[in-house]
Amino acid sequence: MRPFLVFRCSKCRNFTNAPVGQKRRRCSYCGKIIDIKKAATALFETPQEASAAVKAYNASRGGEEFERAVERSRERIMELMPVDKLKADDITDADGEGHSDGKRKRLMSLLRSEASMRPCPLDRFEEACENNGLDWTWVEQRLQNLANSGSVTFPRPWSIRLIGREKKEQESQDKPRDVSGEILAILEKRGGRLSVSEVIAHFERTGVSRTSVLRSLERLMQRSDIYEPKQGDVSLL
Repeated sequence: MRPFLVFRCSKCRNFTNAPVGQKRRRCSYCGKIIDIKKAATALFETPQEASAAVKAYNASRGGEEFERAVERSRERIMELMPVDKLKADDITDADGEGHSDGKRKRLMSLLRSEASMRPCPLDRFEEACENNGLDWTWVEQRLQNLANSGSVTFPRPWSIRLIGREKKEQESQDKPRDVSGEILAILEKRGGRLSVSEVIAHFERTGVSRTSVLRSLERLMQRSDIYEPKQGDVSLL
């Protein structure tokens, strides 16, 4: 089992977590895509410990306890995650690139090729954007706009998926529904752990939209009621 990092979102100042090695994740509170490499991080050996720490730090707003955890973790994190050398491409102008139609077309083309059939990890999508000359700061803002309009979704905080037009129109007709309680009940009944696809399939058979299920899963992760032991699975804490 991989260790987890706990860190704070620079926008809303809430704490969250991600597996060691993950470069980015979407904040469950405000939607910002967090660059984990730039955040102060505290290391925990299990996802359960990390989730408990997130809950405690959010209650106390971090403070000295988090700072001490960061200091204790520094050497171990250096062993697990060697510092990347700064590249010239990492230094960008403060204003970023212009928002041209060509860039938008390239971004949408990448979303169709990388994230339409299945969710794409944010790390891999960032690499694809860099290979196509798209500045990540600009991409991040566009992805948030697309998420707000319902064109993309984040099945997991560290993955993204493009929603097809037909599917988007169908889901837009469905009234959003919180099935958090039902998800917890199913997990308890099925041994405490299921794949995300199994959870979605169960609720789609009862007429609940995929979007409602994913949002409910995100709420449960935000409240630390469940965690992701591995990509694509959810488990009770």
